[in-house]
Amino acid sequence: MLQILKKDGNDGYEDILNDLGLCGADGIKISEAVNDGRVDGFGIYSITPEQLTVYKISCGSDLMLADGLIRSILFLAALKGVEKAVFENGSDELPRKLCLIKSGVVLEPISEVFGGCEGCAEKQ
Repeated sequence: MLQILKKDGNDGYEDILNDLGLCGADGIKISEAVNDGRVDGFGIYSITPEQLTVYKISCGSDLMLADGLIRSILFLAALKGVEKAVFENGSDELPRKLCLIKSGVVLEPISEVFGGCEGCAEKQ
């Protein structure tokens, strides 16, 4: 069964964090897509009162998995009242494919993506 879980700590992600220039940075969080004990994808992000910053989304070419992973991270920010998401380091490719962002690297307001299918590609 697929679960998207917030990871306690950043163990096992040191090389990736180092490549992103985030090794030792404060407030870095990781959510993992776990299926039968196997990690199939992950997202690296930070949340401040002003914005969610997404540094990396990794899940291969599985767009359904990417959608679930990205939306779960967006939901964590929305629960804290954060309405702005910035996708850095090229992490905007998957949200763009999913029509979550149209241009640029900013999604605002975040709560817009939880309004049903108004922004879905099929509706455009």
